[in-house]
Amino acid sequence: MLDYDVAKAKELWAQADKISPWSGTFQLAYNADGGHQEWVDATVNSIKNSLGIDAVGLPYPDFKGLRTEVNDRTIKAAFRTGWQFDFPSDANILGALYVTGSGSNDADYSNPEFDKLFRAGLASPTQEEQSKNFNEAQKYLFEDLPAIPLWYGAVTAGYSKLVEDVEYGWDSWPLLYQVTKSE
Repeated sequence: MLDYDVAKAKELWAQADKISPWSGTFQLAYNADGGHQEWVDATVNSIKNSLGIDAVGLPYPDFKGLRTEVNDRTIKAAFRTGWQFDFPSDANILGALYVTGSGSNDADYSNPEFDKLFRAGLASPTQEEQSKNFNEAQKYLFEDLPAIPLWYGAVTAGYSKLVEDVEYGWDSWPLLYQVTKSE
């Protein structure tokens, strides 16, 4: 967990600005057909208020248009991505998004040490060893920061005395086959 520290952010920004001076407007691209404007507005306002730079959202009419520029590597702004697990393993996200040359590696991230630990995780004989390797690999993601994770969806649920045995799976969806009617 990281702390929200505006003073530290300004200090680090000033250091980075000495290395490579910033000018212009920071833009965060998003597809306007996906309900993203509210969080993009909040994010760019936070950047603007924290760092004192101009920051705006850059809406694309649709997801296809945004992804075309991302995939063609012609986009000239920061951009949103999103990924949902296809199966319950860190390998699903780590491999697709961050292994050198992976098809969904939009940042063109490449770190031989990350790749080595990821491959070791895949070859691990136990889930415990796999998790250890994947966690070590993720330390490189934190250091290199090829993407900036903003949040992870949480389970939203209700309560009723009319049902029992309600549990949620790895993907935050209820395991409906387990739900039973209360007597």
